[in-house]
Amino acid sequence: MNKHFIVKKAHHPDVAKPLFANKNEEIWVFDEDKTYPGWMLCKIKSSGAEGYIPEQIIARVPDSKSGTVLEDYSARELDVKPGDKLESNRELNGWAWCIDEDETAGWVPLENLKEE
Repeated sequence: MNKHFIVKKAHHPDVAKPLFANKNEEIWVFDEDKTYPGWMLCKIKSSGAEGYIPEQIIARVPDSKSGTVLEDYSARELDVKPGDKLESNRELNGWAWCIDEDETAGWVPLENLKEE
């Protein structure tokens, strides 16, 4: 079931070109984000693009920094301001995948949101 949120604190993405990964794409898996545990810094082997991917959608090769992405994934973050209304159908590791009133989708930190 979708949740409805109102933005209580602005969020502005700091990555101009977010990572996109296709299902079964091979990646290198590096360090876990210290601010948001559960988000792994990854690099797509074919393109060299880097960004954070939630550990829940990574199939890791045992004893290796190699893995694959289990589903299509976008690291796009929404640029939001207080009072914006969002709808979310997924929460992972302190972030919500949201759609704004203009039908734009992206991640927003849960700490910036208040459930309606």
